[in-house]
Amino acid sequence: MAAMLTRDVLKSYLADMPAGHVFDLTYGQFAGLFPPGEPDPFARAALRAFARECGCDVVQDIAEARYELRKRRD
Repeated sequence: MAAMLTRDVLKSYLADMPAGHVFDLTYGQFAGLFPPGEPDPFARAALRAFARECGCDVVQDIAEARYELRKRRD
């Protein structure tokens, strides 16, 4: 059974992720972490703020129904 993705789990993973790497966050995962999910502008803003705290940029891939959280190179 797969572990449930929580904000704490994601934050821990992103903290350990090397610069330049990407974490793919599906729209389903996004909705679970930042309800109600896509296309809510407040959920999107919450994701962007969360990613910024974790040192990541957010890129939306509409065709693939996901967000890419890219670890910044400081």
